[in-house]
Amino acid sequence: MIARILSGIIGLLMLWTCVGWLVDPATAAASLAMPLLEGLGGNTQIGDFTSFFFTAGIFACIAAYRVEYAWLYATISLLGSAAIFRSLAVVIHESDPLIEAIGFEIVASVVLILCVYLMKKEKA
Repeated sequence: MIARILSGIIGLLMLWTCVGWLVDPATAAASLAMPLLEGLGGNTQIGDFTSFFFTAGIFACIAAYRVEYAWLYATISLLGSAAIFRSLAVVIHESDPLIEAIGFEIVASVVLILCVYLMKKEKA
């Protein structure tokens, strides 16, 4: 039950952020410490971020609803790789680290990995 709740909360947070990118992309961009780009850059930025949060959110919610851990792998992959590539951007390109985002992505990934373990255990 705890795995369903935790994965559902993470999924809903991701979907809420997705809605933010649809309704008010300038504020959504600002929450990630960046300006909303104009023109084609803005189209790419809005489209890519919305799809990232939608996919992460919907797969976590499906996993919570169906109690099937395999659905969590997509969300874990998205969040975990985001943390890795953000960290690489700091090391390789000397970008400023967005610690809050990296921290959330790591914590959420670890929580979802725990959810996979708990759902597997529950099925056994």
